[in-house]
Amino acid sequence: MNVNFLSINGKKIYLIGYPLKLSPSERNLLLSIVESKGKTIDELLSVLNDGVSRGNVAVHINSINKKAIAVSDRKLILFENEKYIINPYM
Repeated sequence: MNVNFLSINGKKIYLIGYPLKLSPSERNLLLSIVESKGKTIDELLSVLNDGVSRGNVAVHINSINKKAIAVSDRKLILFENEKYIINPYM
């Protein structure tokens, strides 16, 4: 992974050296965004289980950002040019 403030050790994810406790769906979304350098909401829907709505993607992203803000005072995921991206200003 090319993001120096985010590290993955097995199933654990660390943000600036602190554990970021994510649900399995949140983890899958985050990894998908990191690996692809950004994805549209439709592309992220394919990462989640069948039957998940577009609104649920936004809910998961919001939850990831709340957890990231608690650790780093910044959102981890931003929406830019119709894609979700990792915040380059971490």
